[in-house]
Amino acid sequence: MKSYLNICNHILQTGKCSENRTGEKVIRVATGETFVHDMEMGFPLLTTKEMKLKNVATELEFFIKGITDKQWLRKHGCNIWNKWASKPKWEPVYNLTIKEFPEAFGREPTEKEMDIIKNKCIDNERDLGPVYGFQWRHFGGEYQFNPERINKDPTDNFNPEKPGFDQIADILRVLKLPTDVRVKDDKARRMVVSAWNPMEESKMGLPPCHFAFNLLLDDDRLNLTWTQRSCDMFLGVPYNIASYALLLMLFAKEANLKPGILKGELHDAHIYENHISQMREQILRQPYELPTVEIPDENWKGMLAWNAANGFKLQNYKHHSKLQGDVAR
Repeated sequence: MKSYLNICNHILQTGKCSENRTGEKVIRVATGETFVHDMEMGFPLLTTKEMKLKNVATELEFFIKGITDKQWLRKHGCNIWNKWASKPKWEPVYNLTIKEFPEAFGREPTEKEMDIIKNKCIDNERDLGPVYGFQWRHFGGEYQFNPERINKDPTDNFNPEKPGFDQIADILRVLKLPTDVRVKDDKARRMVVSAWNPMEESKMGLPPCHFAFNLLLDDDRLNLTWTQRSCDMFLGVPYNIASYALLLMLFAKEANLKPGILKGELHDAHIYENHISQMREQILRQPYELPTVEIPDENWKGMLAWNAANGFKLQNYKHHSKLQGDVAR
């Protein structure tokens, strides 16, 4: 994963200090960076710090199935989305203010106090809004989050009369077309999935950072390029790399192809100031040989039914120790 470390080092060496919505300053390269990896070289899971592929896989299953319930992730041991929610309920703010900041009683809470209270409300809310998976599976559909329905079926978050367009299912259909049909109809260059929907952005707990991906055939190999508008290089991008590598493997298995080139177009590539020391330490570490990942046949029932719990086998993962960093939200 020298390519990832080289990008991070380039940002540290040439990036400019900049402010952003989180309040935590970053060093950024606004012209972007490009990550490229050949899947034949191994699975691109960072070895310069420990990463939990189970977490990545669980979030990917969440996307593929179009789920938007934060509670589903928590039940499956994944806390990646804990700090976001679509429409947090503000009713308890007053009582929470009195409980958390009794000295604020009788006066308006400060901005910092309100931020703390609002974040607590967000932490307790389940609905993430029509984020990634909903756009992948129901683009243009009508989003509905009814806890009673969601409790029975976590994928039941849309109006059945307006389900929208299933981008993932359509790509699977195209991948299974005869080669001559794909070429004649130019379908092979139109295997694009978009999570960016400006009509729905205000309803999302967090607008998509990695907002589109494109699959391309290369003889018996399948390549994937994803595009990312905002790139947290220390915490987020390592997960994105592993997630899209796993997604590429799933598409390839469904189509009986080999995973080929994984490419990431990283637009606003940045390192938060409170991650700089961890990043510098990581760059100094010598990477180990990459592990391998297998999608086992015994549990395979197709990509849309894929289950992260028993849907992959990580082998020979040797890594350095953990490096911690706070999420900016």
